[in-house]
Amino acid sequence: MKTALRKIHRWLGLLMALQIIAWMASGLYFSVFPIEEIRGEHLTRSADSLPPAAMTTAGIPLAVEHALDRHFDGPWSLSSLSLAQVGGDVFWRVSGESPESRFTRLVTTTTPKVVPALDRQGAAKTAENWLLQPARVIHVEWIEPTPGTDYRGHHGPAWKVDFEHEEGLSLYLHPWTGEVLARRTDRWRVFDFLWMLHIMDYDTRDDFNHPLLLVAALGGLIIALSGVVYWFLSSRFLRRRRSPAAA
Repeated sequence: MKTALRKIHRWLGLLMALQIIAWMASGLYFSVFPIEEIRGEHLTRSADSLPPAAMTTAGIPLAVEHALDRHFDGPWSLSSLSLAQVGGDVFWRVSGESPESRFTRLVTTTTPKVVPALDRQGAAKTAENWLLQPARVIHVEWIEPTPGTDYRGHHGPAWKVDFEHEEGLSLYLHPWTGEVLARRTDRWRVFDFLWMLHIMDYDTRDDFNHPLLLVAALGGLIIALSGVVYWFLSSRFLRRRRSPAAA
């Protein structure tokens, strides 16, 4: 039995060596860096807080409804309505669905109208305003959410703004509200690569319920258990306890 356990442990361990190293290395990286730093949250300011008086001076939602009717020129449905402060001004933040897709819009509170979408120049300026420390914009790109990329898991397109920054910072902005949808840094990209190795999803990098990971996890469990059992059967302590009984 000891010989069989030794062979199982040795050859399965050799087969699983690279993946076990990947699990240990990625786990170490995950534990060293706080997730807030990996996400780049320390590089941008927090969203503006709404002043208490805003609720009484914002206007009436009926006017917001009329503004959205004019904007969509067709049917739409509301899922949420709230007040938000952006750049010192107060807006209605409206989310819902139109026949084409989900939407989020900002509506002015004075003479309600939908705030226009950001263009390339507006996206660059808005992204700069989000930074705690100034940095130069080096590239602005319109992108769609794509599985396996830095911008995935979102419901709509965004402006990607790259900065000349020591941490390789990129911000992904909502095209209508200017909100930060995602922050990406070199540290996050290393995290994402290690996460891919950790969950063994080399396509979308999000699925940890697939057969390959299940088989690898089972193999790792067998390696650990066979090693423990083999050590126990081969230990001097066990042989000492058996010797008096045999005598």
